[in-house]
Order: sequence, then C-alpha cells, then structure tokens
Amino acid sequence: MKKILTIILDGFGMREDIYGNAVKNAGMNNFIDLWNNYPHCLLKANGQYVGLPEKQCSNSSHGHEIIGAGRQINNKLTELNDVFKNDNLKYNKKYNAMLEYLKHNHSCNLHIVHLISDGGISSHIDHLKFFLSELQKIKLENNIYLHLIADGRDSNKYSVCEFIREIQGKISNNIYLSSVCGRYYALDETKDYKRTKMFYDLLFDGRGVNATNLPRVIKKCYEKKLSDEYLPPLKTKDFIPVENNDVLMLLNFSKENQTQILDSICKKDFVDFNNYSMNIHVYSLYEIDSSINSNYFFETPIYNRTLAEYLSELGLSQAHIYETIKAPSMRYYLNGKRNLKLENCDTYSIDSPCVDSFDMKPEMNSLSIAKTIIKCMEKDYDFIIANFANPDEVGHTGNYQATINGLQAVDVCLGKILEVAEENFYKVVITSGHAKADTIIDRQNNIVTKNTLSPVPLIIADKKIKLKNGVLTSFAPTLLQYMDIAIPKEMKDTEILIEKAKKE
Repeated sequence: MKKILTIILDGFGMREDIYGNAVKNAGMNNFIDLWNNYPHCLLKANGQYVGLPEKQCSNSSHGHEIIGAGRQINNKLTELNDVFKNDNLKYNKKYNAMLEYLKHNHSCNLHIVHLISDGGISSHIDHLKFFLSELQKIKLENNIYLHLIADGRDSNKYSVCEFIREIQGKISNNIYLSSVCGRYYALDETKDYKRTKMFYDLLFDGRGVNATNLPRVIKKCYEKKLSDEYLPPLKTKDFIPVENNDVLMLLNFSKENQTQILDSICKKDFVDFNNYSMNIHVYSLYEIDSSINSNYFFETPIYNRTLAEYLSELGLSQAHIYETIKAPSMRYYLNGKRNLKLENCDTYSIDSPCVDSFDMKPEMNSLSIAKTIIKCMEKDYDFIIANFANPDEVGHTGNYQATINGLQAVDVCLGKILEVAEENFYKVVITSGHAKADTIIDRQNNIVTKNTLSPVPLIIADKKIKLKNGVLTSFAPTLLQYMDIAIPKEMKDTEILIEKAKKE
C-alpha cells in the first residue's frame, strides 16, 4: 500500500484566461512542474455536478464534504430551494409552532436576521423573499423587523443597496427594515467576540450609527473604503431592538458563522461579554448548536463512511493538518457533517493569523503548515491530508497582489514539501474543493470577491497512471483505487478517474 500526502489548495481554480487570474500570474513554478510532469486532470466542482443548483459556485464546506463523501450529497441550498419552490414550509412543525406563538402574542415582534446575498454560500436573498411572502400570505399581525447582514464576500463588494432594493416591495405594512451590519461583525467565526459584541449591541441595545437616509450613509462608508463586509452597525429610522419574549429568526443556512451570535443570546454561562438575561425565542433553518437551541426547522443530512472514517476503520494512521480558519471544513464537513474522534488519527490545528483581513498577511501560516506536514511525513503516517487556505481566504479580500503573494508563499512551501515527500516515499496528491483565486479581477475591471465556477485540479505524482477529467465527487474513490484499497459500497456508484495503468 502507498503512503499518501493529499494537499488541498483551498480556492485554487483552473482557468485559461490570464486576465485577473492570480493562479496563472503568480508564477507557481513548483505547482507548474507538478502539473507538467505528472498525471493530472480537471474536476468540475460547481453546480449540478456536486449537488448544487445549476451554475452555483461551491465553497469550502461543501467542497470538503464532497472530497470526504465520494458520492453525490444533498446541499442545504438545493434542499431549501425545493422546500420554498414546492411551498412545503407550511407543513413544518417548528415553523408552525413559531407562528402559533406569535399569533397568541400579538405584542411580540418577529426579528429576522439574514445575510442578504445572492452568493448561496451561507444564505440566499430568494429565501428571504419567500419567507416574507409566506408571512404576508398568512397575514401575520405581529410587527416584523429585518436585521440585514451585508455580505461583500460571497457576493459583490458593494451590492447591499441593490439587494435592499430587490426586497423593497416586501417592506410594507407591518414589515420594517430595522438595521444593517457587515458580516465582519455579525458573522465572525474566528472567536473574536469583540466583533460579535458590536452586532449583539445593535440587536439588543440599539448601539449603532443612525442612518435615517440609509443609502447615503452606506455611500459614505464606501467613500471611507468600507465595503459591505465591513459596514458598521447601522440603524434605520424604523429600528426596534430585540426585546423580552420576542422571536428571533436566524434565516441563514450556515452553521459556523451563526454560532457566536447564538452563543451570546442563548448560552446561560456565556462569559465573553456582558449580555442580557432575556427570554428570547430563537429559531433557525438548520441546527446550529442543539445544546442551547433546538428550535430549527430542518435536519442536517449526514454521511457515513467518509474517506477519513473508512481509512480509520482499516487501521491506517492519519494526520490532518489545517489552519484554524479551515477547522470546520477539515474537521466537520470532511467527515460528513460530524465531529468524529477517529482512531489512530492525529489533528494539527495551526492558529490562523489574527488580522482584520488576510490580505494584511497573505502568506497566512502556510510555513507552519508546511513544517507540520514535513514532521508528519517523518513520523511515517500512512495518510496525511493538509489544507492551505491562502487561495481562498486571501482571494476573498479581492486584493489581487495579495492573492498572488499568498499563492507564491504556498508554492514555496510545495517545493520544500516535495523534497521531503520523495525522501520519505510519499506519493503526493493535490486538489481543491472549489475555485476562487483564478478570478480576482474580471474583464470589466471589477473586483471579484466571490467564488468562481472554474474547475479544480487533481494531480497524482505518479507517472505509472493516467487520469481523465471528471467531477470532484470522484476524488475519494479514485484515491482509494490508487492506494489499492477496496472501495466501500457507499462510493461504488462514483466514477473512477484512473483511466489505465502505464507500463513501467
């Protein structure tokens, strides 16, 4: 059996056009040598190919889930689109329980927190439109206040006013636009509770910039180089805070970036800042943390016998290496949306840089990742899987030069890793879960912060095989076949991308 080092270059897409393409223009000589000298192919990693709506960009969590599962999986965006399209929300027990409470308590307000975006990564504006239409259809009498989170990461950097105009027809009668805040504060997932506190204080205490003319205030923010992601807490003329006995609906479908605000609202022993002891009825689309809030509408599908789990069953030793910014992707989604403690598997979680934006430190902690990979190869693990976050995280800042710098840092690391891999008899496999860094500037010279539809690479540094183009779902079973390991029945229906063996 072969010893394997799998490297996930997160956000690394393959696109021929060199304009605004950080991947093409970074001069990644080590990657280029691998691509030119070893079997490689392109993997489709977006839209219907990986269980998403057509022409929908993927993301780290979904990409890692696909890499681990080795089969088609259900995606929350697709599932919710089906629910809303087929008008099935009215049959949901938790949804109806929320409505019943509101109908019997007319003085209580419904507050909806939503990342207003067309990115489809953590939320989608269409879901907000549908939800408001449903509430209007049943003629809910309670006042409804929208607390919108500006995106600028999975959507265009300066698009929040366009999105607000898109829902303007819904803001009438008893529905009010109450506040706007950038996701940098509202959806922090780095445990920086100073950011979360700013959003919490907006929701519960009304601390924020008065924005009676919201478009004008947002324009002023733009002039100060604050894109949507970094908009400070803004209060509209109709602002009302969340009060005792109100209902708070978290209308995003992501898990990680809603955890901190949920903790601050619901955790009885919360200590990261002073919060209010209030009776708030919190609902969400999916489970965020059932230990503190069980009022979620839909169950999250999980997948058994993922790649790492299967290798653990077989008794192989493993090392999983990543920066903390990618911990959810590598620890939770890679294992089929489960936090597993795998036998004979060691995890090495390296702190991501503590900066406001990763373009301030584009190399991130790639060198520490590389050093850890090298140490793990010297420890002779059977299977090592590591993640470099730079192409994705720096790419999302929209800083073209910084993204190039981040890619160059990763390429230097690849060079060091490849030397030691050969010495320690490891076969190196390189792929990505989704594309981002291949388009930082488009042909109209717009900065592109969201993910792209480009395919991702698969390289197996072994000249004895030949690969054919395919889909990201094929990664796990293809790797297992390459390792001469029987493919589990859960992955049996997935195409293998090894075309034929070459003669020595």
